[in-house]
Amino acid sequence: MSDGEKILRKLIEPYKGKFVLVDVWGTWCSPCKRALSHSKELYERMALYDMVFLYLANRSDEGAWKNVIKEYNVTGENVVHYNLPEAQQSAVEHFLKVSSFPTYKLIDAFGNILPVNADPRDLDALVRVIEMIKD
Repeated sequence: MSDGEKILRKLIEPYKGKFVLVDVWGTWCSPCKRALSHSKELYERMALYDMVFLYLANRSDEGAWKNVIKEYNVTGENVVHYNLPEAQQSAVEHFLKVSSFPTYKLIDAFGNILPVNADPRDLDALVRVIEMIKD
């Protein structure tokens, strides 16, 4: 599969009916890892909203990728990680218009990519966004 939209749709398909927070990050990215270090707080604050956290690693060695996930304890029942082949990752990033790392996108229960600031580094703002659109 090489079409970014089709790849993303396939990845989020199991989570219809839920918010999906997409995090495009890389093991080589210091701001990405700094944000990952606050994952447990993010998961706790978002627990009310039945959200799935979908992590897409950019140009990350398999070993380093697994080590960062383990080091920052980026795990949970509603946490999904992908380290896609480079062509597929690039296609998804192109579709999502990724221009910096980390990049966050919020997908609603119907699979729509919402034009909102979904940056979990500002949890209060993210909660306000979710509260405005959840009903």
